[in-house]
Amino acid sequence: MIFRKANPNDLKNMNELWNEVVKEEYFLKPMTYEEFSDKLLTNPDFDYDSVTVVYENEKLIAFSIGYLRKKYIDNPDVAGIVNMIMVKKEYRKKGIGSKLLKDLETYFKEHGRNKIAAAYFLPSCYSWYIPNTNNHDHPCAPGIRLNSNEYFFLLHRGYETYAYQDAFHLDLSDYELSDSVNKILEENKKDGIVIELYDANKHYGIDEFYRDLNIYDFEKVIRANLELEKPYPFLVVAKDNRIVGWTGAMWNEESGRGHFDGIAILEEVRGRGLGKALFSSLAYYNKMHGAKFMTFYTGLTNYARYIYMGAGFKIVKSYANMQKKLK
Repeated sequence: MIFRKANPNDLKNMNELWNEVVKEEYFLKPMTYEEFSDKLLTNPDFDYDSVTVVYENEKLIAFSIGYLRKKYIDNPDVAGIVNMIMVKKEYRKKGIGSKLLKDLETYFKEHGRNKIAAAYFLPSCYSWYIPNTNNHDHPCAPGIRLNSNEYFFLLHRGYETYAYQDAFHLDLSDYELSDSVNKILEENKKDGIVIELYDANKHYGIDEFYRDLNIYDFEKVIRANLELEKPYPFLVVAKDNRIVGWTGAMWNEESGRGHFDGIAILEEVRGRGLGKALFSSLAYYNKMHGAKFMTFYTGLTNYARYIYMGAGFKIVKSYANMQKKLK
């Protein structure tokens, strides 16, 4: 049995082992070689030095992938990332996965990390299927599935949960705006507050919205969409045409998933039911423009979860973000 650093010639074998392992259960999606290699090689933090492959008789039986965040390479408190550990079924419970994990811990410690984490890491997180659906999917598994084999594997090796993420799903085939949402829309309209598609010739105050919201990730997403040659449509909450709320770009993915970036409403118009109405309007727009379903995830302490559940969405999977201090 040979453990060694990976090289480009291993990618095809790694992809084949990925597809073999994920087909054992209806969870992670299989990938073509092009999808698999693109997922890894387009990540600016990918480095073969933190990828280990295990061969026996010239057959790949396991591999691991780790990431050092190059942007934070001088900050020892930014964890090294356990991205993946895959072991062929008949070789499990032989200590191979444990050695791969231990080797990643040693690698990150040698590179100055104070801790190691198993958590979602864009763009190298992986698409998964929603249980009990017709191949409805989500493009990123946001951590380690609670009570899964992976979860207990890490738990028994000293990893602790530092955050939880819940994944939400709704089949949009029968989705309609509820009477309570329509009432919210009507009451707010009396005060000059409406939810409608963004129109650059009508709505104003986008820069002030960024400033008052003060959430950089949302600002980045909005700017990126508006800078496109043909921006995707999105909804705004407008108070006398001034932007006081936003949904994110709306478009349908190939699987039929209605894309969702998030929603945000300024403090000055909160408490009027607009969060529920805005999110429901987004879901309804997606349905009316061909989306079959919506999925997303949010943290356990995010109050917006009650908006999502109030709109009919169900929690379909819970995830743990796990970490371990490196001594």
